[in-house]
Amino acid sequence: MKVPTPTVIICPGNGCSNIRQSNWYGKIYDILTDKNIPCICRDFPDPLHARRDRWVPFIRSVAEEASPDDPSNVILVGHSSGAQAALRYTELYPVHGAVLVSATYSDLGDAHERMSGYYPQGETNPYLFQDMLTNCKQDCWYQFHSDDDPFIPLYEAEKIRNGLGLTATYNMLPNRSHFFDYFDELETVIDVLLAKD
Repeated sequence: MKVPTPTVIICPGNGCSNIRQSNWYGKIYDILTDKNIPCICRDFPDPLHARRDRWVPFIRSVAEEASPDDPSNVILVGHSSGAQAALRYTELYPVHGAVLVSATYSDLGDAHERMSGYYPQGETNPYLFQDMLTNCKQDCWYQFHSDDDPFIPLYEAEKIRNGLGLTATYNMLPNRSHFFDYFDELETVIDVLLAKD
């Protein structure tokens, strides 16, 4: 029996109240749906604060709606705060694949980010990287970051990369800022993930 095509779920950055009109989210949605790839690009609750206790359950509800028989048959594409939500989601639930764009390891001393609940605080709230890798095979993780991201220094992304043990699927693309604009490499890695068993 053929396994259904995984559904791609776009997890946006915070501050996006209309995600189809924000950054590259609507464009990748159009590209995928034009290829008959199921994709969900829906506004998230609590868009300004992007709190973990709202976003992770919301992603779960979307996954269950998209694939009721197998909610793991999804690919999460997370940008900025959405990447943090994807990381924390995969601590709890299995997924077919995950793409992290402009992910950070820490709250970088920002009180607003700290209140979102994603980031380790000393010895508390650590990332459970082994659980993430149990729920999403290592070769099904992709990560993108830029050397000139104005918000998230490269070393922050590298800490996520190292925690997941990524090598070939980690992509440092120069001069892309915080990836506000569409980039072709995103479609390429989604196609690779869709082709994996």
